[in-house]
Amino acid sequence: FADERNDDLNLVGKPILRQDILGHVTGTSPFFDDHKFDNLLHLKCVRSPHHHARILSIDISNAGKMPGVKQIILAKDVPVNLNTLLSLLEFGRDDEPTLAEKKVAYLGEPVAAVIATSEQQALDAVAKVEVRYQELPAVFDVKEALKPGAPKVNEAYPDNHFIFNEGHSCQKLRYGDTASGFAQAAHIVEGRYQLRPIEQAPIEPNGAIAAPETNDRFVCYTPTQGLFFSVGTCAKILDVDLNKLHFIGGTVGGAFGGKVDSVCEPLAILGAMMTRQPVRYVLNRAEEMQ
Repeated sequence: FADERNDDLNLVGKPILRQDILGHVTGTSPFFDDHKFDNLLHLKCVRSPHHHARILSIDISNAGKMPGVKQIILAKDVPVNLNTLLSLLEFGRDDEPTLAEKKVAYLGEPVAAVIATSEQQALDAVAKVEVRYQELPAVFDVKEALKPGAPKVNEAYPDNHFIFNEGHSCQKLRYGDTASGFAQAAHIVEGRYQLRPIEQAPIEPNGAIAAPETNDRFVCYTPTQGLFFSVGTCAKILDVDLNKLHFIGGTVGGAFGGKVDSVCEPLAILGAMMTRQPVRYVLNRAEEMQ
């Protein structure tokens, strides 16, 4: 525990208790999903069965008649549908839809969100949403994606190239004389190195619970790794002032970099805005992996 003895940050090599350890070992640490609300609604997403396809139509008429359904959200309902993870840092183009509108670019991409009085009712209604697709060629390899004529993965980058420093505040840094270094080197090793895709696989999946508060504010209980980053992202997507959002973080049930994307928070809050009731949106394990 932090006290006056640690004010000088002289901690290296000393046994220091984590501030949250007692809560963990006694089972009293509060997680976002421990918060209970009366009249809690549940949100589930309709997801693309295709890797790449044009959306021809979305018919929600049958789903809207299902028992317990309170609201169905489409791309047109999201105030600012396009975003990208680092847009708050002015890096990259806004190219990632909260809900796909014209086409899907990966298997499992959400195209609609159903809110119902129970999780099962939401899932039953999801199955009744009728989406007509025109399947398009997909590409699964970086080398293939960079070849002329490859399928366009993302319309924001027509040639499948992401330009890192295009009009943004980043730059290439070079130190020293590499040519001289190579000339003096006893051995030069060259190789091609590729990182494997990973899934952080937290015991607690991504999720959020949002609810209306007084003064037209909305509270959001979230396991995000970056609380203020997530607030800013949601304020942008929902087109509201930051002071309209009250985020409560706390215990994160595993993240390892996998809970910085604000995947669930925007739709949970939008659902609470549209229904004026608390809304819970939690990914299942398959969705977490996707």
